[in-house]
Order: sequence, then C-alpha cells, then structure tokens
Amino acid sequence: MNAGIGYFGLAEVPSKNRTIPMEKWLTDYLSSAPANSLQSFAESLAVELNASVPQYIRQQCISGFHIAGFNNNGRLEFWYVRNVADDRQTVFGVYEPREDFQARDASLLKPGESQIYRNGDIRAHVVAWETIDNSFGQLLGTPNFKVLSTPDEYAGWVKFKLEVIAMFYERYCSISMIGSPVDAFSIVCA
Repeated sequence: MNAGIGYFGLAEVPSKNRTIPMEKWLTDYLSSAPANSLQSFAESLAVELNASVPQYIRQQCISGFHIAGFNNNGRLEFWYVRNVADDRQTVFGVYEPREDFQARDASLLKPGESQIYRNGDIRAHVVAWETIDNSFGQLLGTPNFKVLSTPDEYAGWVKFKLEVIAMFYERYCSISMIGSPVDAFSIVCA
C-alpha cells in the first residue's frame, strides 16, 4: 500500500484460551486485509479490531494504530484507528478510523514545514524528546559524530530517542506506558 503502520496501547489480542501478540495479529491481518486504498484499509482494520477485541477490553484499554503513507493520488495521508478521543482520556469502547493530514493539517503547512502526530504519554514525547535533541542532538554534526543526512539516518535517530525513552520508562515508571521493542521508518516524498 506504500504505507507504514504502528500501534500503541494494547499489545495482545485475546483469542479463545490464549493471547496473540499484537505484532503477530497484525501480520496475520495484513496478509488478508483489503489494500486498495489507505482509507479502505483503515476502515476494515477498525471493523476487524471491533470484532476481535472483546468489548470490555475496548472500553478499558486505550489503544490504536497510526497508518501513514501515500493515497492512490500520490498524496500523503495519516490515519488513526483508535478507541480513544483526542483528549487521550475518553475511551470510546470501539475503534474508529480518522484521517488527519489531508482532512485537517496539510492546508495549514507552509512549504518546508512538517507535521508531528503523537499519542500516549505526551510528557515523554515533549519533555524527554526535546531534551534528548538539546543534549545528544547537539553533538550530531560536531567532529567525530555523524551528520544526519538521509531519511533512514533520521529514522535511526528517532528510533534511538524512542529506545532511550522506553528504557527510562521500563526502569523508572511505576506504570510503564512506553516500552520496547521500538522501531522507526521513513516515508520519502518523491
């Protein structure tokens, strides 16, 4: 589909008398999911999650997916499929798809600007993220340190920052809302 997908929150899907890790559940779903557009994929993913994840879990456990990629017209889209409102508190109890980049944000960006989407514990994404940029990030480009010059190198930097934050949460947060493994990818506009 010329896209990437990531998830947050629920890490396992109940199935009969066991649980399936979300990574495996998602891989299995992707092998048979409709892929004629990002929109149809996001909508079908919501339907499948609502059928697969028991209602009591959908009502208690905040979770969702980010789907970013290019639509059939070559325009970038960013889809959420999630069971939580923008306030990160109100749980819907059902998964709902929504596209934000084309529908809301693209027209507001000036040339060269970017848009950041965040979910979860915003403290880590703002305080820790910016602190890492202001400390380790300042070393990049100085003598003996790598200059980030490609999308893949930047994705590696993002992954490093997420790994540091995840390690911190796993060691010091009583309710670890950010964990590992971590992955990052880049999508390049041609």
